[in-house]
Amino acid sequence: VVATMRDLSRRGPLEEAAGETLGVTLRILRLDVTSDSSVAECLGGVPGGHVDVVVNNAGVGLVGPLEAATAPQVQRVFDTNVFGVLRLIQALLPQMKQRRSGHIVVVSSVMGLQGVAFNDIYAASKFAVEGLCESLAVQLLQFNI
Repeated sequence: VVATMRDLSRRGPLEEAAGETLGVTLRILRLDVTSDSSVAECLGGVPGGHVDVVVNNAGVGLVGPLEAATAPQVQRVFDTNVFGVLRLIQALLPQMKQRRSGHIVVVSSVMGLQGVAFNDIYAASKFAVEGLCESLAVQLLQFNI
C-alpha cells in the first residue's frame, strides 16, 4: 500500500497509526495532484510501478458568496478537485488498460449531485468529477476497470 500526501512534514500521525507496517507493507510518498511532475515522480516511486487500485481523495473546499470568490481561489479548487483527479487517472489508465484490470475510486460529495448555498464553486467542481466518472465508468467496462 502506498499512502500519499502533499506535505510529508505532516506524516507523523499516519506513521504512528501504521506502526510496524510502515516500510513493510505501507510506504508514504509525496504527491501533489496539482502538479504533473509530482504525479510522475510519485508513480515512479511505486514499487514495480504497478497500481491495481487508486483512491482519489484529495480535495479542497471554498465557502462563501460567489461574487467574493477570486479567480485564484476558484482555480485552486478546480485544479485540485477536478484536474487532480484527471492527472492521476490519465497517468494510470494506460497500464490499467494494458493489464485489462484496475479500480479507480473517487471520493466525491453529495454536492456533486445537489448544489448547496454558498458552496457554488465546490459543488461545481464535484459536479464535474461526477460527470467525468460517470462517462469513464461506461467506457472502461470493456477493460475490466
